[in-house]
Amino acid sequence: MADIRETSGFFLDDPQKLDNPFPDFAYFREHHPVFYYPPLNSWFIFSYDDVQNLLRDDRLSADRMKGFVDAAPLEVRKDLAQLAPFLEKTALMKDGQDHARLREFLNLGFNPDRVRAMQGVIQQIVDELLDKVAAKGKMDVCGDLAFLLPAYVLSHMLGIHLEDSSKVVQWSVDFVDFFNVVPITVDNTRRLLASAFAMIQYTRSVIAERKAKPQDDFLGILVSAQAKGANFTEDDIVANAMLLLLAGHLAVRNLIGNAVYLLLTHPDQLELVRTNPSLLHNLIEETLRYETPITMIPRVALLDFDFRGQSIRVGQIVQLSIASANRDSAHFPDGECFNILRPAAKNLSFGEGPHGCLGALLAKEEAQIAIASILSRLKNLKIDDRVPIRWYRNAGNRGPVNLPVIFDPGGAAKSRT
Repeated sequence: MADIRETSGFFLDDPQKLDNPFPDFAYFREHHPVFYYPPLNSWFIFSYDDVQNLLRDDRLSADRMKGFVDAAPLEVRKDLAQLAPFLEKTALMKDGQDHARLREFLNLGFNPDRVRAMQGVIQQIVDELLDKVAAKGKMDVCGDLAFLLPAYVLSHMLGIHLEDSSKVVQWSVDFVDFFNVVPITVDNTRRLLASAFAMIQYTRSVIAERKAKPQDDFLGILVSAQAKGANFTEDDIVANAMLLLLAGHLAVRNLIGNAVYLLLTHPDQLELVRTNPSLLHNLIEETLRYETPITMIPRVALLDFDFRGQSIRVGQIVQLSIASANRDSAHFPDGECFNILRPAAKNLSFGEGPHGCLGALLAKEEAQIAIASILSRLKNLKIDDRVPIRWYRNAGNRGPVNLPVIFDPGGAAKSRT
């Protein structure tokens, strides 16, 4: 007899299972690590080794924009098709030489030296955000910090005017909701379209400013490189600025929220970090593994091929379950336990291979600086049990929508000047 997990109540269709899919993940890793789900015409890959191998497999394509268009409701499909050519220009949707070409120019803004140079800016933004709540004795870790920090960092990095940062926040939300809610809705599509076309227009205006007056920000660097003959177009620049909003906002927001929640609900682990701040790095890595911010990475089969005894057909979606892979006991013994002293092992939260996340180092820097500042400035930090925590747990990501905390306002040190 087939297990009920295979015939009904698949974790994507059941809100309770979507909230806690890990028992199902363990079942599928053991019994059906490569599983076909007919309602979505999609394959789901659950084990660490299979996910890691398929992240590098050139039989699978990252170019899945057509799939998003085809899956959109009919009344918005035509409008989405008009936007698709822009989104298809992002490195997120490219393969092979085209992808390598885009990665090369994006690396101009994401090399390790430039990321390290952002540490002071990140710290300043974190301090300013904490200054606004320090005297209150309470805050929402997500709404007051984790939600805003990556948008402000990206605004600074791109060279977007400070007064326009609120636009970046809204654009980010609309991009994230479209690409991570299954099935695609009319409302999410319309909000994506409005934000995408607004951002295209805005980015073109910033590019025009950089052409008239060069600056050493991300867009300025790319405009200068293009003027010197680099192999990319203005449309490439515009499209990949949009990519940063999708890839650079959601993971950081979820990572910070998840890490603070896990510390406050695991007092033994919190004490370890307070006693030895060098364990912050371990905290970040273990949070990425245990509560993966981006839970699945989709790919499209470029041809028919057999994998682990299953026949994958051209055009089918292959969903790589990062969240399941990161709890695979074959690589992470006692993987259902949150343990920042866990021996080092590579989690797959930022992908791997040619499409490994370009902004992984920046995301970790933002999270580490934010959490270090929260722990050092906010004394007697606790979850505020009077306010319910809401969770953002859908097909693609996991993290708290809000995380209310209380602390001793008298122990909140002022930020550095």
